[in-house]
Order: sequence, then structure tokens, then C-alpha cells
Amino acid sequence: MADLPDNARRALERAHAEPLSYAVRLVRAPDGRLVAILGEAHMKLAKASAIGKAVVSAFELRGVETFQKKQITWGRALGVVIHAPRALLRALSFGAIKDSTITDAKQLPSGYTVELERAKKMPLGLHVTAVYMTSYFVFSFLSVLAPLFAPIAPALSAAILFVTVLFQVHLLALIPGFLVRRKTWSWVVHPFLGILALRDELMSEGTVRMLEDHPSMREAVVVMGRAHVTGYEARLVEQYKYTRVPFP
Repeated sequence: MADLPDNARRALERAHAEPLSYAVRLVRAPDGRLVAILGEAHMKLAKASAIGKAVVSAFELRGVETFQKKQITWGRALGVVIHAPRALLRALSFGAIKDSTITDAKQLPSGYTVELERAKKMPLGLHVTAVYMTSYFVFSFLSVLAPLFAPIAPALSAAILFVTVLFQVHLLALIPGFLVRRKTWSWVVHPFLGILALRDELMSEGTVRMLEDHPSMREAVVVMGRAHVTGYEARLVEQYKYTRVPFP
């Protein structure tokens, strides 16, 4: 903690005091530099949003979670089905619900903001996961509407409901999958697991590259969804020899 500038330390302490919106961890790279991990709820109220902006503004080097939808099969479609409900909620709240701190970091005019998941090639599991998740959400939505058009297209309505039930039954695979959720092959058990494990791997690799590309920066912050924090931190520690630093 003593290695951090005062404004960065204070901002992280404020985020740590808002556990419903943020999770805060600190790790030290093998070369001694500190990396602050900010796990966020992607939507939040104004107070929490201001805290997140203060955190990312306190660091000149920022790494952010960003799903590389252009490189992934059906990635754009998955982006729509995930982000559209968020946009609708923000609109219905008349601006009371704020956007992600990741977006705030990307909009900062100074310093460096790096998309950690950029890679020359995306793992096969992410392509499978994107197709599966998009199909799951689309059929879940259609199943709500199916009774409405059952009188005019009963066969189609029945097919939609049948596929939806198959998806729901397959959710049971998440129970054994929980035991291997941090493995990069966990998507084989259930594709929902891949959206975490595979991206944790991409982000940890991206963090190592980010520090190598900016050797003059003494510290950095990385921002991601809270669900990624534990797996991402574990990969840095176990694979890249980072060490955990107590916080606060």
C-alpha cells in the first residue's frame, strides 16, 4: 500500500468501503510493481460510479475487461443480448443507473487504457460459448412469447418450448462444472463456465503484456466484472508468480 500514490490509495479505500459495487485486491508483479484489481458491478448508482471514476483517474496505466466481439463467432450478437437489457434499465431509470467503470476508463483523455483481452487468436471455447449463450438467451426470450403465437404456428411454438427445456435441463451440468470452473477446458462441461475461465486467462496474459509494454509505469489498475476477480487473481499468482498484497 505504501507504494501507491495517496490519491490512488484513498480512491481504492473508498471503493473497498462499497462492497455491493466493488471488490478490491492488490497484487505485486515479479518486478515489484503493484497492480490494483477493481472488480465492479457493471451498473451502479451515482455515488458508486463517482468512486469508480476516481479510482481509474488515479492511475496512468489502466487495463480493462473488454469482450472482443469482433473476433468471436456470434460475438456481436451476444453483445446485443447482454448489453440491450442494461441499456434498457438505464433508460428506464432516467439516468439514475450509471454505466460501467470500464467505459469511464476508456473515456479518460490522459494515460493509457489497455483492452486486456486483445489477442491474435481467440480460444475455440469462446467461440462455442458465444454461440451457446446467444442461443440460450434468444430461446429464453422467445419462450416467453411462444404462447402468444401458438394459435397461428403451433409447431413453431412447440419447437421453441422444447429447445428451451433442453437448455434448462443442460443447466444441471453447472453443478459438476462448478468443481472445474477455473480450468480453461471447463466450457466442455458447460459453455457458461467458459465465459469466465477463458476470459480470466486472456486477461491475466493481457496484464503481463501490458506491464511489459509500459515498463516506466510504477503501478496499474485493472477493471473487470466482479465474477472474474477470484479466477483472474489466482492465475496471476499461480501462473505468473505475482504475489498477493493485503488490502486495505
